[in-house]
Amino acid sequence: MTSIHKVSPGPAVADVAAPPQRSAPVTVEDHDDHRGRDVKRIVVNVLRILLPIAVLVLWEFASGDPDDGALIDDFYVSTPSQIWSALQGWAQEGVLIEAIWSTLQATIVGFAVGAVLGIVVGIVLGSSPVLSGIFRPFLVSLNSIPRLALVPLFILWFGFGLQMKVALVALIVFFLVFYATYEGVRDVEQRLLDVLKVMDASRLTLQMKVRIPSAMAWIIQGLQVSIPYALVAAVTAEIIGSNTGIGYLIQRSAGTFNTAGVFAGIVVLVLVSVVINALVTVLEKRLLRWKPRNLKSAR
Repeated sequence: MTSIHKVSPGPAVADVAAPPQRSAPVTVEDHDDHRGRDVKRIVVNVLRILLPIAVLVLWEFASGDPDDGALIDDFYVSTPSQIWSALQGWAQEGVLIEAIWSTLQATIVGFAVGAVLGIVVGIVLGSSPVLSGIFRPFLVSLNSIPRLALVPLFILWFGFGLQMKVALVALIVFFLVFYATYEGVRDVEQRLLDVLKVMDASRLTLQMKVRIPSAMAWIIQGLQVSIPYALVAAVTAEIIGSNTGIGYLIQRSAGTFNTAGVFAGIVVLVLVSVVINALVTVLEKRLLRWKPRNLKSAR
């Protein structure tokens, strides 16, 4: 009786049975598409640089004294050279750095206070339908009050110092961050909560493992949106009643009909806002590394 033995395939047989996967060859169309994207990227970057330069040059030569044939009266729009001179004058006086620090201090402290309160209250009310039903109507009513109407009250309470500016900034940031956090917590998938509840997870575990990580994209978005408002609130408070800060420099320039000084203050505000937004963007990338790109961009 002949016995039949199973022969295990050797390396040669295995290689024949499972040939290695080869990557698809790069076609001429793929190379052209990649080259076209590179060209578009270069064109966009070049235009981003040339467009502001062209606007500044046109602004410089178009504005001036109407009696000398200028198209625009520089009393209303000033000129880039006059704005630069105003910035240099503030720097030589030593008030520019002091003003920037005063505004940043009010913005950062008020932003931190408002953001922390907004996140905490948003998580608490978003996690509890009972508390949400009780307190949310009151918060909606308070949010409908114009912020500038509260500035005189804040001046009576806190005076003209840093506390008044911080209070206004914190109030504005609070509602923006609160609504973003509240909606983010409520947007958590219920099935994830049900799975952890079946595993007998505590409320703290539900918050730390599901609700807060899932709402992080909403929270970061709320923080990003509130940053310009925080800066505007600090400057508004300085314009209304303060003797320091960028808003004070703008108000002082407007009081002396110094258009260049007003535009110089606006330029400083734009630069400060760009730097702060860049820092928040870096923070967002670090905190949301675990989320896919399409989920982060969907928020």
